[in-house]
Amino acid sequence: MNKTVTIALASLLAVSPVAGAAYAQETMGADTMSTGAISADNVNVVVISSLESDQSQRQEFDRLSSMANDPAAMEKAQSELQSDPTLAQVLASKNVQLQNVVEVKTAADGGKIVYVK
Repeated sequence: MNKTVTIALASLLAVSPVAGAAYAQETMGADTMSTGAISADNVNVVVISSLESDQSQRQEFDRLSSMANDPAAMEKAQSELQSDPTLAQVLASKNVQLQNVVEVKTAADGGKIVYVK
């Protein structure tokens, strides 16, 4: 009897995390992945100069400042904007001058983080 309870408990514990992970994937897929739509709420614009005074963001400030002065990096950011007209429209609605976009990152929730100079 003791062995049967142990096996049942082990089976329950082994299956439980798998069900939770499957549920999380299903929920995330339904909310963010299926539509692929970018809205103003999903786009966070960060002005590079706002990172300068924050010591914890100093390395990021230095990296982005370097990119802002690198024509190849700026060209890459511009080509990414051209390939995503919806993002360009959202940025225009937020009064972002597209030629000032230095980098576009995808956040963990599927939104965009746009760094501008």
